[in-house]
Amino acid sequence: MQRKIIGKGLRLSLRHAPCAHICRYCLISESRKRSALPFARFERLVHRFFDWKEQAGRDDLEIGTFVGPSFDYDVETLHGVGRLRARRGGRFQILNLGGIRMRRDEALVAWIEERQAAGITGFHASLAGCGETHDRWNGRAGDFDYQTTMLRLGGERGMAHRYRLFITQSTLPLFDRLLDILDTIPGDTGHRIATPFFYAGLARRYEDERITEDDRDALPGRVRSLPLGKFRDWRSEREWIPIMMETADRPRRLILKLDVDETNIDRLEAMACEDIYAERERLYQESYVGVPPLEELCARYGDPENRRVYMLSRDVEGRWLDLHQRATGTKPPLD
Repeated sequence: MQRKIIGKGLRLSLRHAPCAHICRYCLISESRKRSALPFARFERLVHRFFDWKEQAGRDDLEIGTFVGPSFDYDVETLHGVGRLRARRGGRFQILNLGGIRMRRDEALVAWIEERQAAGITGFHASLAGCGETHDRWNGRAGDFDYQTTMLRLGGERGMAHRYRLFITQSTLPLFDRLLDILDTIPGDTGHRIATPFFYAGLARRYEDERITEDDRDALPGRVRSLPLGKFRDWRSEREWIPIMMETADRPRRLILKLDVDETNIDRLEAMACEDIYAERERLYQESYVGVPPLEELCARYGDPENRRVYMLSRDVEGRWLDLHQRATGTKPPLD
């Protein structure tokens, strides 16, 4: 018996603005790749999906977008991403700084002020330690100083700052120093979350960097006081296994992903949204043919002695799927 897959939404993505560096923990493959497809054409396609959802009464489906891999957009694209965010009932006001090209002095100030004038009210930084440790994780010399410079310049202009601070074996000893630096940046200091790496993308290579149950339970006070973000239940594999087995017979509900580029846009524009969605769901279901059900994956590859910490049960399942691929050569399913 194979695992049943049910789509709960669709995320359309466009590789529009390539990253200026490659983080060692990046969730996105080929982060320097860029599509030749104009953003305006992608935007029209996405709006068509929102219209279809509304007209068909599909309130059960989530329509999302990702325009990346970096947020180094021109102002026209900024406004377009804002229009797409508004279709979901939100506002595009916080700009991620990861992968932004380096600009200096007056050029950097002009870039920040131009984005503020376009409606951006704050910046978000993902930091893996500080100084050379962060630079190594983010794959660019001087990246920590550059991101904190952007945050400081924004703060001086009344812009907000948000942070994701990664907890690993190599970054945990640096947290006091990191927090001291962040405390010197003007503005609200309350929007910081601390997380381990997801088990995905390039970060799958760094299992030895994961904190353990003992590390988690003995986090220093300043780290323990940080919010944990959306995924608050950090558990080790041995702690996740019994929880996962309680619902192992249920279908896996996934956001289906659709990369849009110059090679498929003509076909997508010619198809009905309902047909595109049904096709993606079928492809996801077919990718799970030959993948054992969750109980069997656990029996084969689960490690009830593994005390390394993961944010999601999906991270643990991803580890099992990788072990299954190595053992059998089976192509991993779409995710």
